[in-house]
Amino acid sequence: MPTIRTDLPAVVLDSRDHGESDKILTLYCKDVGRLTAIAKGAHRSKKRFVNKLELFSLITLTYSRSAPQRMAVLNEAELIESFLPIRTSSAIFHSGSVVRECLLLGTTEGLSDNQLFDLIAWVLQELSQHSNPREVITYFLIKLFDCIGYRPILSKCQNCGLDYPGEGEALFSSNGGGLICSNCIRAGNYYGRKLQAGTIQTLASIQSRPLNQLRNIRLSDPLLNESLESLFHYARYLFQREIFSWKLFLSATAKMAGNHYR
Repeated sequence: MPTIRTDLPAVVLDSRDHGESDKILTLYCKDVGRLTAIAKGAHRSKKRFVNKLELFSLITLTYSRSAPQRMAVLNEAELIESFLPIRTSSAIFHSGSVVRECLLLGTTEGLSDNQLFDLIAWVLQELSQHSNPREVITYFLIKLFDCIGYRPILSKCQNCGLDYPGEGEALFSSNGGGLICSNCIRAGNYYGRKLQAGTIQTLASIQSRPLNQLRNIRLSDPLLNESLESLFHYARYLFQREIFSWKLFLSATAKMAGNHYR
């Protein structure tokens, strides 16, 4: 039986030309999850699709699918929010590119997650409002890992199993998905990224708070640098791929260090 979905909220993650007039889109949709769809005649249409299918745009769409194994056909789209500042600022664009690349690497079709959809919409809103992009990406990665089932374990050592005491530095082990305590570090050879106690406590606080409370968490530049380094290496380990947008993100946002945008 053909499938038809209407008034479906979605975020545009990727768009590429297909032939002379069509576009193939990768979207993340509420209630559906990741979706690949073809917008036929997108280059010619003056009404259905013009200025509605740009990267990062939040839209509502109508699509049809003739059979489960066939690509969805995008029939209509209405723009809800363009998040235009993301495409007009180099620093914000490269921050959005990290979000986009991690989502393309970390999601597959057929799995819906409304918590992840809400995270995507929230992150794009924060970036477009000129919040500190390094803070936003830190929030995003912590919450993304939770959504996709790889929540970092920050409460106990992944080697000995003892609770983290809340003081003293530890290592964050990407292949272990959590902390290695100082006692285990002294007793054996463990590889990871050093995290100070304040960083561990802050990241754990980000994990536990809802999105609308994250603005209350202030992150110093040293804490941000330490957090982002560990989160980047964890993402690269999970996805088994280089994250090509990362260096441009760090370079483009370097001048923002020390500034706060809230």
